Amino acid sequence: MEAIWTAVAIGIAAAVLIAFARRQRPSGKPTQWPPGPPRLPLIGNMHQILKEGDPFHITVNKLAQGYGPIMTVWFGTRQPTIIVSNHDLVWEVLVSKSPDYAAREIASMFKSGTADYSTIVTSDAGPHWHSLRRGLQNGAIGPLCLSVQAPLQESDMAQMINDMIKEANLNGGVVKPFHHIRRATIKLLARLCFGSDFSDEDFEATMDVMVDEALKYSDDARILDTFPPARFLPSVRRVIMKMEKLKLRVEECIGHHLASPPPPNCYAHFLLSQNFPRGVTISSIFEVFILGLDSTGSTTMWALGLLVQNQEAQQKLYQEIRDHATCTEKGIVKVEEARNLEYLQAVVKETMRMKPIAPLAVPHKAARDTTLGGLHVAEGTTVMVNLYALHYDPKVWDEPERFKPERFMESSKEFLGKRGQYSFLPFGAGMRACAGMEVGKLQLPFAVSNLVNAFHWSNAVESEEPNLGEDFSFILAMKTPLEARIVPRGI
Repeated sequence: MEAIWTAVAIGIAAAVLIAFARRQRPSGKPTQWPPGPPRLPLIGNMHQILKEGDPFHITVNKLAQGYGPIMTVWFGTRQPTIIVSNHDLVWEVLVSKSPDYAAREIASMFKSGTADYSTIVTSDAGPHWHSLRRGLQNGAIGPLCLSVQAPLQESDMAQMINDMIKEANLNGGVVKPFHHIRRATIKLLARLCFGSDFSDEDFEATMDVMVDEALKYSDDARILDTFPPARFLPSVRRVIMKMEKLKLRVEECIGHHLASPPPPNCYAHFLLSQNFPRGVTISSIFEVFILGLDSTGSTTMWALGLLVQNQEAQQKLYQEIRDHATCTEKGIVKVEEARNLEYLQAVVKETMRMKPIAPLAVPHKAARDTTLGGLHVAEGTTVMVNLYALHYDPKVWDEPERFKPERFMESSKEFLGKRGQYSFLPFGAGMRACAGMEVGKLQLPFAVSNLVNAFHWSNAVESEEPNLGEDFSFILAMKTPLEARIVPRGI
């Protein structure tokens, strides 16, 4: 916060120049900006966004309730952003006019670390983007490769459960599960990137640290894009230098495993076979860890936290697993079984509804002149979709603040019809939907089912429920990492 206001104080002159420089060019028809909250010079609407003390997505949702489902918001001196919070408008951006909004708006601080915005998430839609996405989805995370991973995932899960038991025995029955789930996820992602035989504990530990470090820079990136003069602040310059050093560490860590030809059907093999520049190959592999690691871990944590708060739902899920799931000799629920457990799927979907990992998705940018809700939108205009608003729309969801997996059961009418399906988009939709969606749909139920099958989860301190406060920077994470008391089933 101090960095933001210091940047404003010392950079007024530069900010004014940048504001004029970044205005939409007069050539062509300008964007018809929808109404929005009144703004102040230089800081735009930041005084309204920051004053509430709520996470960013909550504040934006409150503004939308006052100013409508399509509004204009100014973030500092940059060109304004259109934010849509209605299921029809969101569908228009993501699906109906997906090619029109298939460009990206990415923080300038990430340009170097993404090979000049050349990865799947950061690049605009086009031949390069199509090639990367097709190579990932048809190869490394295609059905054949994922089926090969299943027994390895089950082995990882058995090891993770044993590690949790050891931690609980040393800590009075209490565990912090996030670290364990991150490590198991890193193992899976590493095999998808480098081949099913890949195993390197040093790599896994290093990657864990580097991903955590990279995610911490997202707030600084937001400050820099909101107030460009902030780049002259010593604190921000130090962050930029740290990011450059991190980039070198990433290049060394990943590059070491590209020295010899990787096996077929892994992501590294595809990237090298296409003769992409080395920077694109390394950045694309690191992106898999950035997007897959904390998103899987955080969503699993949200599910466990919600099940701790809702013991009846936890018991119902455990009973379904005991009655209908097939387990390995080590008692691990098999990967393919997760698809067949209806209440498990409902629990995971309800978790993703209440805690969407990217509540405002990745910002889109108009790739050409188009329209939105009948308004003209010029090429280059930034558009954000408020998925959080859709997931909490009381016109669609009965008691949206309540954890109620039953709403996703076949017997429920709540999720039926176009309106319900348009209002549940945890992975986004359309051509820019999450590239790793199928891995998430497989890994999340697998993790939740096994952790509930292995342990009964309850409050770490009997009289205190877990803190499910939200912290939103790059992803929606728990403000306070989950701690819970576990008791192995059958004891």
